[in-house]
Amino acid sequence: MRRPTDPGVPGFRYGRREGDPIPTMGSVGTAIATERKMRKLSIPFTFLLLTACSEMDGDVGPGLLGGMASGGTWTGGVGMGGTLPTGGMGVGTGGFQTGGMWSGGYGPTGGTLTGGGPTGGTGGGGVTTGGTGGLPPTGGLGTGGTGGSGAMVTGGTGGIGGIPTGGFSTGGTTGGFGPAGGHSTGGMPTGGFGPTGGLAGTGGGEPTGGTTGGGGSNTGGAGAGVVYECDLPAAGDGGKPRPSGSAANLKVLDWAGFSSAVSYSFDDSNSSQISHYDQMNALGGRYTFYLQTGKQESTNAVWAKALEDGHELGNHTQNHTCGTSDVDSAQSFIQEHFGVQAYTMAAPNGDSACQSSASKFLMIRSVSGGDISPKDNTNPSWIPSYIPGSLGTTPGKWKVYCIHGFTGGSDGAYQPIGFESFTSAVQQALSGGSWVDSVVNVGAYWIAQKAFSESGSNTWTWDLPNNFPPNKCLRVTVDGGTLSQEDGPIAWDGHGYYEISLDAGNLTWAP
Repeated sequence: MRRPTDPGVPGFRYGRREGDPIPTMGSVGTAIATERKMRKLSIPFTFLLLTACSEMDGDVGPGLLGGMASGGTWTGGVGMGGTLPTGGMGVGTGGFQTGGMWSGGYGPTGGTLTGGGPTGGTGGGGVTTGGTGGLPPTGGLGTGGTGGSGAMVTGGTGGIGGIPTGGFSTGGTTGGFGPAGGHSTGGMPTGGFGPTGGLAGTGGGEPTGGTTGGGGSNTGGAGAGVVYECDLPAAGDGGKPRPSGSAANLKVLDWAGFSSAVSYSFDDSNSSQISHYDQMNALGGRYTFYLQTGKQESTNAVWAKALEDGHELGNHTQNHTCGTSDVDSAQSFIQEHFGVQAYTMAAPNGDSACQSSASKFLMIRSVSGGDISPKDNTNPSWIPSYIPGSLGTTPGKWKVYCIHGFTGGSDGAYQPIGFESFTSAVQQALSGGSWVDSVVNVGAYWIAQKAFSESGSNTWTWDLPNNFPPNKCLRVTVDGGTLSQEDGPIAWDGHGYYEISLDAGNLTWAP
């Protein structure tokens, strides 16, 4: 913000607006009093002396005003001082044009404004501690002077440089109302109230460097744009450049960009699962634990930890039957004990009667073997799974395994497997580029990909089924241009895709 007293502002004429009358000695006394009131100083005695002197000529004596004869109304004083020992009230050498009232002043050696109206002055002491400077410090209202650092305390009300030279307009050296340098290091325009040097001090209110840092998404670095929290592991290597072609040619990546998908699911809340949990979790995959909630083991604290670690808790009924009350009781148990909805269910013994509860779940897992392909016609209310022999993956497809427990336990798990075999299978799947994740995470992606219409040229839509979980995404590619949703343009992920939110409205493309 600039004011009419700033150089370069229309109406500025060295401390007065264009058209204002040239001040008399009386009006100067009043101006001084006003100036000092603005700085919250109270020097009533000196003000009265100055007001009285504005009406007088002659020699008052060096002890008071520096003498009106040698420092009189039109000749000015010898010194640059103020009302006390040295200086005068005159207008000549220390007067209006060069100093005087505006160069001399109240303090022992300084002046009220130090610097005068037009050209400033050499300045001198100050009101409180002396030194050089004057009230608005060295520089006065005009172009400033040579002054020093005196005035109000040590740095003066306006600091070194005064109001114009070190104040409102062009900045000064150090003093000022603010921390250092005019109002805030360099006066209003150079320092000003704002970012560079404002009232908050050197550098302004905001930190140097802007509001946020660089970076990008938490997986491989993203360009500018919206990044959605999709809870998907990164697929492939990072560092891929954003495509720059002129067409869309949008494609949804199968299995979130991985070579295949595999879900290891565990039934019955068995104790051998509980005892191996920490080792299972450390492998880096995410699993589904289907709780049989009528068993005491379903209250074990490990399941809350599993949920925290990103695994899924699913419904395996209360008493291992497909009865409605068994299914509903297990659903209520999971909600009440763990605060989550079970989105998928595992049918006890592969009983097809459990399909009668299909409206309550996103998917129901059976025990009939088979692989699932992207966008195929597999019934989500009866997805296949394998009771392992092998635990491998199939390129381009999704395998689901039904595991009951590990050998060596005392829980009586059905067809338990060796933990070493499980460890090896998970490690091989991960190192081979497979997506090792829960039934709900892989299943939601598979269902959403089928619901997504790739037939649009610039706009794409989808309709999701009931019981679809929130905060899910698809990964897509285009040849170039910009993809946007209701939150704005979507960030490019350096792993080679865009992540679009299934909760954030239609997808649009622009060149």
